[in-house]
Amino acid sequence: MKKITALIFLVLFVTFSCSRLDLAVNLANSYVTNKADDFFNLTGDQSRWLKESLSKDIMKVRKSIFPQLATEMLRIANLLSNQKNFDSNIVMNSFDRLEGLYFDGLKIFSPTAVAFVDKLRPAQIEYFQKQADKKFSEMKEDPEKKSYNKIKKHFDSWMGGMSSAQKKELKTFVKKFPPPIKEIVYNRQNLVQEFIKAYPDKEARKLFIEGIFIKYQDVMDPTYKKVIDEKNKRVEAYFANVLNNMSDDQKKTLIDTIRERANQVMKISKN
Repeated sequence: MKKITALIFLVLFVTFSCSRLDLAVNLANSYVTNKADDFFNLTGDQSRWLKESLSKDIMKVRKSIFPQLATEMLRIANLLSNQKNFDSNIVMNSFDRLEGLYFDGLKIFSPTAVAFVDKLRPAQIEYFQKQADKKFSEMKEDPEKKSYNKIKKHFDSWMGGMSSAQKKELKTFVKKFPPPIKEIVYNRQNLVQEFIKAYPDKEARKLFIEGIFIKYQDVMDPTYKKVIDEKNKRVEAYFANVLNNMSDDQKKTLIDTIRERANQVMKISKN
């Protein structure tokens, strides 16, 4: 279930690296439904129901979360315009604001997630476990390269490309602080097992899924949470360093891109 959760917001928030936000948002319900099918081997009726329910949830996100997100993005753009030096605390404050919107939006999908799991059959739960195990194995394949490519892709999208020195620095950062794959995989495996354990009891699985969507931080493995908190601090410091060493062209591109996408987000919220 953690994977399904991440996929929903991968489309709605992380895909802000996409220049056509309206297209990404309009296709989000189909994208997530297809990914759910990959994990659960859905029937036609299940796919249609999930797609329709997600459409309603996404509309709620557009109306309630997107205006706040657009406002926050414009605040960040103005901060970049007026602030000369950045430290980890400034970056952390912005991350915290965006994370708050993330979790506010996540709650909207909770009823759909509960109802969706109620429609699953035992054979689909077995299928899910096999698919999850397969994905966990894939996660362990060259995590440093995947992390580097992911971060670089976002920098390229927002700043218009990284310099040779910035790419070298990114490689050094990823090598020095590789993704905590062991803890990430353990946390997800633990959640999968908890989900499978709760599935036979309707009330137990409802409480588990609501925990994932409403108070996810409370159901994290403690060791994983500690490692992720430490990782986030390092990432915030790294981002602050990048902001302090951008070229004038990169800074202008970043500010213009944030403002442009903020306006797109606000426009989408009104449609």
